[in-house]
Amino acid sequence: MKKNESTFTNVMKIFFSGIKIYILNFNKFIKYMAFPVLGQITGIAIIFTAAYFFTLKVGTITRISPLFDNILFVFLLLLVITLPGFFIFCKAFWDYLISVLALNSMASNIIEGGTLDDISIHVDMARRRSFQYVLLLLLLSIIYIIGSFPLFWVLLAIAAIYLSLTFQVFALEEDATPIDAISMSVSFVKYNFPKTLLLLVLLLVSTYWVIPGIISWGFEAGNLAGFLSYPAEQFIKLLPIDGINLTLSQHHIPFKLESYELAKSAVLFVVGTAVCGFTLPLRSICCTILYKQIYAQNYAGKIAIEQTEEMTEKSSRKHL
Repeated sequence: MKKNESTFTNVMKIFFSGIKIYILNFNKFIKYMAFPVLGQITGIAIIFTAAYFFTLKVGTITRISPLFDNILFVFLLLLVITLPGFFIFCKAFWDYLISVLALNSMASNIIEGGTLDDISIHVDMARRRSFQYVLLLLLLSIIYIIGSFPLFWVLLAIAAIYLSLTFQVFALEEDATPIDAISMSVSFVKYNFPKTLLLLVLLLVSTYWVIPGIISWGFEAGNLAGFLSYPAEQFIKLLPIDGINLTLSQHHIPFKLESYELAKSAVLFVVGTAVCGFTLPLRSICCTILYKQIYAQNYAGKIAIEQTEEMTEKSSRKHL
């Protein structure tokens, strides 16, 4: 960042640099993120499809054999039927978590003039640190769970900003422990809070609202949402919608649930979630650029000053 350059200008440069890198490597990022994103959706779809057909046939099966009168047996059978979808979901979810780490290494390599000819190198680097990575995720989960209480929401939002570079630190500093990654992220952001906040807001608005909104609008305009709503509606019809509507009517609440509208909303939610997943590389690239910029221009120098001051204080105490 140039001395006379405003924070807004600098953040916009980071954002558009990230977009440029993302677009130039779009096909590779999409291919890499396909299973982590679509695999989760596929796994959930298999689970619900298996549960739907099992629910339709369980009455007939029960009449065939008295064995199916046992609720525990029927429940265990349902678990077995849904296991394939569950395994696919878990594998895709884990791959997505790995991508959260590996994408920072990929972004760093591109920023430094490299290419994405061999993505597996970055993925393997992330997987080799799986144990420490899980510890990091547990620590962050504890922090966010504690902050999820309504009284702590403001503190949680502030903490999320200070922790926003944790994955970049952990991915790019190979010797960093989970505690180191968290503390270093806090130190990084401490001197660059406005810049970090502005970039995060820009990324959240663009990748969680604008881009998903545009894609969802396209699905509605092309009637794809309506087409995909049919299978979702068949499952939703099994829910006690009429009972819920009756309760709402008895309480004079002017609202009525419609199975088609619920299915359509579910489809658009899935589409929006998938788009957010596929834009993860853009968020990782921008945060990696910010991380490298802070480290090079601000963090290293200020930490050196702090260390010098600490050494001076210790030296003064010894003389006293």
